[in-house]
Amino acid sequence: MTTHLDHVRVRYDSVPYASYAYPQCAPEHLAAVATLFGHAAPDPRTARVLELGGASGGNVIPFAVRNPGGEAVCVDLSEVQVDAGRAQVVRMGLQNMQMIAGDLATLDPTALGRFDYIVCHGLYSWVPAAIQDALLQLCSACLSEDGVVFVSYNTYPGWKAKEMLRDAMLLHSADRDSTQEQVAYARAMVGFLQNVAPRDGLMAHVLQENLPYLRDPTDHYIAHEYLEPYNLPCYFQQFLQRARGYGLDYLAEAQPSMMVPANYGPQIAEPLQRAFGHDQVRMEQYLDFAINRAFRQTLLVHARHGTRDFALDRARFKALHFAARMPCRDGVTRQDGSVQHFGVQDTPGIGTGLSAAKCAFDLLTCRWPATVPHDELVAHAFEAQRGPDWLPREQVEAATDELLQVLVLKGVARIRREAIPGHMSLERPHVDRGVRAMVAAQSPGSPHAADLWHDGLDLSPAARVLLPLMDGTRDRAALVARWAGDPGRVGLQTSSSAEEDVDALLRWLAGMAVAAAPEG
Repeated sequence: MTTHLDHVRVRYDSVPYASYAYPQCAPEHLAAVATLFGHAAPDPRTARVLELGGASGGNVIPFAVRNPGGEAVCVDLSEVQVDAGRAQVVRMGLQNMQMIAGDLATLDPTALGRFDYIVCHGLYSWVPAAIQDALLQLCSACLSEDGVVFVSYNTYPGWKAKEMLRDAMLLHSADRDSTQEQVAYARAMVGFLQNVAPRDGLMAHVLQENLPYLRDPTDHYIAHEYLEPYNLPCYFQQFLQRARGYGLDYLAEAQPSMMVPANYGPQIAEPLQRAFGHDQVRMEQYLDFAINRAFRQTLLVHARHGTRDFALDRARFKALHFAARMPCRDGVTRQDGSVQHFGVQDTPGIGTGLSAAKCAFDLLTCRWPATVPHDELVAHAFEAQRGPDWLPREQVEAATDELLQVLVLKGVARIRREAIPGHMSLERPHVDRGVRAMVAAQSPGSPHAADLWHDGLDLSPAARVLLPLMDGTRDRAALVARWAGDPGRVGLQTSSSAEEDVDALLRWLAGMAVAAAPEG
């Protein structure tokens, strides 16, 4: 007899889910967020990491590459996806990465052991309630004492409107045999609704809001987000209630900016802070209603750690490294006390006239995409400040910490407990060994490469050929010569020269965290 599990397995075997690196899942990021909220999470460099529903491992293989002292295990129901991950592990010669094909409801927690970080990305909402319970029970049983669980899931109220779209797509694709046919019919239904839905109606609004995703030329998003037999969104409070039933409780969101009502304007923030400032969970549930949130990425820890204070203690910043792109929008930073705005274009800028703050912004921007340690940032802001608003060091540190809190809670700054290396020479580029190994081992269409921030690398043909060679021994001229003579370049039918391709690649690398750490 064919079971629901068999149907799910066949669906993922026929249309594998794209297995990319998601920066918000990186254990190094989870450790830094835990530090922000006063939780001493294990050191990622030696951590055991488990990903449930991890497809072919694209989200966890980069962790294993970055942290040879750690260990990673990826579990997925689909043998096809697991086999693809195993092939990548073999190509890279990874000794600290294991791929397991299996049903998480029957996994033995004792055999798996304890893990410091457990990642469940894009799984919880797509399984029936009994499997959701099994997932939470497994997380509780396998989580180390100070470990952190990441669970992403679809939420109400935002998904209530999207359910109309899902129901329409299911209606039109229900009688199709293959997953590919179902996706084609689902797309046809979307096209029909685009043509007939009243422009001022709810369906037109839902379509417009989701078109960037619905237009994805690959099938995996529609097949799994809209056409899975189960898609069970829930309210935030409901999710936490179920997690607490398994001895787990709320630590934070993987993106702390989502927790802050002030990011959504005073009309939302002021009444919520007044009414629920003492109850973070209830305040966030009201916030979900106010902004129609449809997706969450929640971090859980063992409930025995006790009640948490969600107010940030800036003293914790000393343990962190920060990165942010905050260029001066006037082009040149002035030290005359005048107010200037900082931040990349098309994002809300931050205005300041304080010289020390401007100096901190300049250093962060200069180092991007690398990190700056907290104490170095304070020291630079103190020593580089000029003008009429000069401050003693103690006040500079307080002002810098206030600035960092704003950047973190607005989602502008990235944080780590360990440094991300700085810029590399573009004349003789030296790319991190692990990044080079990931790119070199890629098969066509393979998504298993990420930079040191755990951002997936969208590689050009030139990058696939040249990046593995960038070990610091080849200069620009050698790279140009290698690419000019590459047989694969002939079939690209490109009008750009080899020199132009290499220069474009080097400019791209300058914005990615791929530089090798300094020796010694």
